[in-house]
Amino acid sequence: MPELFLSYRRADTAGYAGRLSTVLRKQFGEDQVFQDIETIAPGSDFRAAIETAIGKSQVLLVLIGNTWLTECDKQGQRRLSDPADFVRLEIAIALRRGLKVLPVLVEGARMPSEEELPADLKTLARRQALELSDSRWDYDCDRLVKAVEALIRKPPLIKHWLGVLAVVLLLSGLAGGIWFTPERPADVSGHWTLPNGSTWLVTQQGTDISIDEVHYQSKQVWKRGKGSIESKHLSFNLDLVFDQHGPHYSGEADISDDGKLIKGEVVTQGSARREPLLLSR
Repeated sequence: MPELFLSYRRADTAGYAGRLSTVLRKQFGEDQVFQDIETIAPGSDFRAAIETAIGKSQVLLVLIGNTWLTECDKQGQRRLSDPADFVRLEIAIALRRGLKVLPVLVEGARMPSEEELPADLKTLARRQALELSDSRWDYDCDRLVKAVEALIRKPPLIKHWLGVLAVVLLLSGLAGGIWFTPERPADVSGHWTLPNGSTWLVTQQGTDISIDEVHYQSKQVWKRGKGSIESKHLSFNLDLVFDQHGPHYSGEADISDDGKLIKGEVVTQGSARREPLLLSR
């Protein structure tokens, strides 16, 4: 069944939707992307069709271009103000059902504020957005794919057998009077914000993590690296993207019990400079 629902306005971002759909289908499979709700057959209940399609999806991608917020119908009414508008319905249903909703900005568009959105879409303004630009299309699409993978990740088959093995070991331990309780690593995948406004995009596979740090001013990835997590303790290494001979960073941190904060320290190798690290989800 489709895992990704692509929401967009034809007059606003049809070209980008087609390009992005090609990327997503290549990465996740032809049948895993629902792109065009406007192909609903005449006479069909379009609300029911939207409900059905979204009910089969895990993630809703909202393409937002320069006219997404201001697009009007033939009567001059803003489309987003119409409760029966396709795009509004798609997003409202996804938000109400608790789907993972990822705004995708194109054409240099900005995220709308809560005040600019109807009541049933206001929480969209609080979702972390990703940007797709023509100048770095392949790179931005790669970041988007990684973000989607983090949102829809399913445990690989090996984890199932590791779980079975853990049960066997647990039962064996109980039989011998030994308690064995394996502790799973905390989930740190997703977006984290630094105090200066820069962000970490973290993808996680078991105990292995990958980190892209997006600079608060340039909005580009300027540090990249990998790390590992054991229980709630995180260790990582980062390098500058645009300067291979630049400083190397390493760090240790711990995840808070509620999973909303990462606190630790970053060391700049060579100078041995130490700085506190604080990230919030």
